[in-house]
Amino acid sequence: MRDSALVVLLLAAAGCDSAPAATEPFSDAAIAALGAFDDEDPDTLVRAFEQLEGETFDQVDPTAADFTKRALTPHDLAAADVEGLTRPDRDPALTLPVALAWLSPHPVAEHDRIVMVADQVGIEPFADSYTRTFLDGHDCYPDTCAFLRTSNEMVKDNPEMTVPFTLKKDWRAFALSDGRPARASRGWMEEGADSTTNADRIEQSFAIELWVEQEDGTTLRLLVLWAETTFESPQDETLVAWTTELGMNELFQNHDGWIVDNG
Repeated sequence: MRDSALVVLLLAAAGCDSAPAATEPFSDAAIAALGAFDDEDPDTLVRAFEQLEGETFDQVDPTAADFTKRALTPHDLAAADVEGLTRPDRDPALTLPVALAWLSPHPVAEHDRIVMVADQVGIEPFADSYTRTFLDGHDCYPDTCAFLRTSNEMVKDNPEMTVPFTLKKDWRAFALSDGRPARASRGWMEEGADSTTNADRIEQSFAIELWVEQEDGTTLRLLVLWAETTFESPQDETLVAWTTELGMNELFQNHDGWIVDNG
C-alpha cells in the first residue's frame, strides 16, 4: 500500500476506541462454533449459530454505516479451542480477537457463488494475489454435500505489511432449527508467515465465519478472527484491531458488490 494511503488510514484511526467487549454467551458460542465445525452431528454448530445470531442483534446494529459500530471484542482462545488443527506451536491466547457483523441484502445462495471463485483478487481485501485450490466438495457443495475444503495461496499488502501465506479454509452448509439456511466457514494457518518488506510476521490465525439467512431474504454475516502478529516496531493493539475491522468490512462490501456485478 502506498505511503499516502497509509497516512490517510492512520489519521482516520487516530483516537478510535477499542471495540466493546462481547458478552460471555457471544464469545462462548463463537469459540464453540470454531471447535464444533467438523462434528459429524451439526447440532452444536446450530446452537452456537443461533446464540450468535441473537447476541449479535442484541449488541450491535449490523446495518450501521460506520463499521466500528458493528465491531466487538471476543474472549481469548485457549489451546483446547483449536485442538485437532495443524497449527503453529504457539499459545492461542496470544492472538488478538476481533469480530465484525454486517447485514447483507443478498440471500445465502448468492453468497455460495463467491466461494466457488478460484481467483479471489478484487474480492479479498488487500490481496495482490489470491488463488483458491479446491481440495474436496467442489463438485457437490452445497447441494449434495455439506463440506467444501480449500487451500488458499495469497499475498496480502495491507497497511501493516506485505506477506505471502497459505490459508486453509473450509465451509459447511446446514440449516438452523427453524429451517433457515446457514453457512459456516473456518479458516486457519498451519504455519506462520514472514513479511517481505520488514521483520513483521503473522504468527498464527484462526477464524469462524457465519452466514444466516433472515426471513426477509437478507443474510446476517459475522466474522470472528483471532490472529497474532509480531511487529518490527511496536504497534498499538487498538490500531491493529481497527485495521483488521477495516479489512473485514471491505470483505463484506466486496462480496455484496460481486453479487450485484455477477447477477
